[in-house]
Amino acid sequence: MRFQPAAIVLSSLLLLCGCHFGNRQQPQPQPVAKPGKTMDDYNRPLAPGESALEAVDIATMPDIPLRPEDRARLLSGIEHSLAWLAIPASSHRYPVAGISKDQVVRSLQALSQMIRDARSEQDFNRDLKRRFRALMSVGCDRRGTVLFTGYYTPIFDASLTPTGEFRYPVYKRPDDLISSTSADAPAQQQQPGGVTRPYPSRNELTVSHALAGRELVYFRDPYEAYVVEVQGSAKVRLGSGQLMDIGFNGTNGLPYHPIAQDLVSEGKIRAVDLSLATVRAYFHAHPDELAGYTARNPRVVFFSRTTGGPFGSLGQSVTRDVTVATDKSIFPPGAACLAATSIAQQPGELGAQAALRLDQDTGGAIRAPGRCDLYMGEGDAAERRAGSQFAEGRLYYLLLRD
Repeated sequence: MRFQPAAIVLSSLLLLCGCHFGNRQQPQPQPVAKPGKTMDDYNRPLAPGESALEAVDIATMPDIPLRPEDRARLLSGIEHSLAWLAIPASSHRYPVAGISKDQVVRSLQALSQMIRDARSEQDFNRDLKRRFRALMSVGCDRRGTVLFTGYYTPIFDASLTPTGEFRYPVYKRPDDLISSTSADAPAQQQQPGGVTRPYPSRNELTVSHALAGRELVYFRDPYEAYVVEVQGSAKVRLGSGQLMDIGFNGTNGLPYHPIAQDLVSEGKIRAVDLSLATVRAYFHAHPDELAGYTARNPRVVFFSRTTGGPFGSLGQSVTRDVTVATDKSIFPPGAACLAATSIAQQPGELGAQAALRLDQDTGGAIRAPGRCDLYMGEGDAAERRAGSQFAEGRLYYLLLRD
């Protein structure tokens, strides 16, 4: 993933159903989305000079569950964040929203020790609210409303060589690709004589066959190949039974266009029915339409073989039900945060929950204070959960008191 990977997600899903949000002991009814609200509403950018975070009274923040399995995952995730923060290059990403790298490091170290030492959830939450302060995302409406969607790592059958069954590739990074240092600028293509130009779009690359010879692996289903691009990483099962990791290795830098949103706006799928499963079912029933829809998304993701993944945009492993993806230009990378929303436990089943998370990933579709993606894990069960995750909530960042 290493970028805007895993989280280029199915964040365009427009599920408009009821949910609950609030303190986990006393959840309060809240709509998943207000009538008529669109993804553009949640993607409202910050105004010039506006901060993505505002200080709030931490006493008003919901309590955090701390079961044994939560502790193990959180401690592992904190280690990954601290490993990235120990890399000198991480200093280039700070300060963010008035937060320094040193503040994040000290906060994570203290949080790790508190998780190890806490005798109970009650003790942990009491100490947290005594020692830490909370900064809340201003959200999409300047009142803290954040849309929480889900993403996952798919596991698909694939082949290293093309066959009659496996014909649909994802591609290795082209040698002429020069990644942009700005999230708002396209990548550049190196031309003869040192001249550069904006990197071609998906449609241009397809028509020109410019990526021929750069195939990394082949899938049997063209929709699976596209899902891998959207998610930014995958585990692939080869004919020998071997599982191989593939991960993000750059993009052409063009903006991501969610084709699921097109299916809804054009009446192909009802908004209330939209999920990963219904999009897959639609393209399986109408395979001739897939190429036309994917051509609308100019962004192409490139891959390489990896080990120990899947990885997030910090180059560290992501952790199920711990890692989140946000806009790293406005939120502190690697930091601890609390997501208070309704979480998909099973497909179609949302339960109010406040959970401690780590901000370790980002995505091409995650570019505003009103958006956050939750990493749901690997495989089919995670896919079903990710496809059901669509709920409003609040996002808090946690820092040690000075």
